Amino acid sequence: MLRSRPILRSGSKGFTLLEILISISIAASVSILIAQVFFTTSRTNTKTELLKDVKQNGEFAIGIMERMVRNALRVESLCLTTGSTLSEIQLVNPNGDTTTFGCVLDGEVTRIASTSGTGGTEYLTIANVTIGGASCDDSGNSLSFVCTSYPDQPPKVTVSFSLSQIGTPPDKRDQASVTFQTSTSPRN
Repeated sequence: MLRSRPILRSGSKGFTLLEILISISIAASVSILIAQVFFTTSRTNTKTELLKDVKQNGEFAIGIMERMVRNALRVESLCLTTGSTLSEIQLVNPNGDTTTFGCVLDGEVTRIASTSGTGGTEYLTIANVTIGGASCDDSGNSLSFVCTSYPDQPPKVTVSFSLSQIGTPPDKRDQASVTFQTSTSPRN
């Protein structure tokens, strides 16, 4: 006995080629959207971590400089009534030692440091952040001190600088850069 093959009818179960193509295109579109969300979230998290490092370093450096200026016996650097813009500032500490705050080139990274006669050089920023420029004499270096002195008053020192992560990407959205500024006067 020969068996005959069943005849497919229009009501039979299965998918048409058009249904399969539509399903694949929908799945591909959803996959692309999920991948974009993942990469955007990853990039945002990376930038957040970089900004956190830059902010922590800047706040630490500005806190140390502000405290040292406030506790200094006097400012050794030239202070004019019109304000002197300086690349570094020298202070006389309560113990009589002189401390200088300024830019120091550490390899290829410009960093903020304090230099004193007894303790040597102490970096106030880590090697992952920079104050800019290829050298401390470069105009890209953002560290500046403005010392203003009025008669019968202690000098006012304004410290300002910008920090950014090393290897700043060309795209402005990905840059982690923060500007810091404070003003203080010696109390003593």
